Amino acid sequence: MAKQIEYRFRIALESQDLNTALVNFLKAKDPLFTERDKLFSALNAYWLPFAMKEAGYSDEELRQCAKNAIYRLKLHISYLAESFGLELDDDAVLQPAAITKAFPPVTKPPKLNDINLQPSTATEVISTGSQPLDDLIHHEDDSTFEGLFS
Repeated sequence: MAKQIEYRFRIALESQDLNTALVNFLKAKDPLFTERDKLFSALNAYWLPFAMKEAGYSDEELRQCAKNAIYRLKLHISYLAESFGLELDDDAVLQPAAITKAFPPVTKPPKLNDINLQPSTATEVISTGSQPLDDLIHHEDDSTFEGLFS
């Protein structure tokens, strides 16, 4: 039997909903994946090729390990897509979805009476004096526009 190495990892996380959900998922009794399996397979796929490079393995071993890691990551991508009903094209560029938090409900409507929402022309602005003309014209852009239209 090969000699075993012991490695313990302990971390304190902010008690946020996503962190709590992840920790609970990792600790949950699962007939398919143990907590150790979930963590160690992810670490292997993400970091083993870099660890081997740091440890001085040969280029051939590094390339094979990187290929294996990419294969495992692609398998997990397929597993995610199947689990959540996503269709992934081979040519599609994968981009993370933006996580957005819902805005709290508006409890009282804003006072729109105090705001002038009517569009105004430069002539109207000058005649009413509500905004100086120099604020509307950006002279640093003049040469750019001259170059575009000449």
